[in-house]
Amino acid sequence: MLRNRLFNILIAIALAIVVALTVREATAISSIVAKTDSANQSDTECASLPSHYSIHSEYVEEIGTAMTYTEDGPTGVDGGLIHLLSAYRTCSQKGE
Repeated sequence: MLRNRLFNILIAIALAIVVALTVREATAISSIVAKTDSANQSDTECASLPSHYSIHSEYVEEIGTAMTYTEDGPTGVDGGLIHLLSAYRTCSQKGE
């Protein structure tokens, strides 16, 4: 009778270990999939930025000052260039 109980306890412990390892692997896989999905979304956002080498300044005679432009047009006023450069910094840090 003692052997029977000991065998049942060993089987229950082995089953609990198998279930715990399965749950751990399932949570690890789901977190990896979630990170991959968010990385793919941010990669498309980073790909939509204009070329970093297309940033240049042009003198605008109408307003009498130099403004920064990209291949898509002016970067804007009130921090448009600063926002663009910070977006480049965010994209480059995600790749590391």
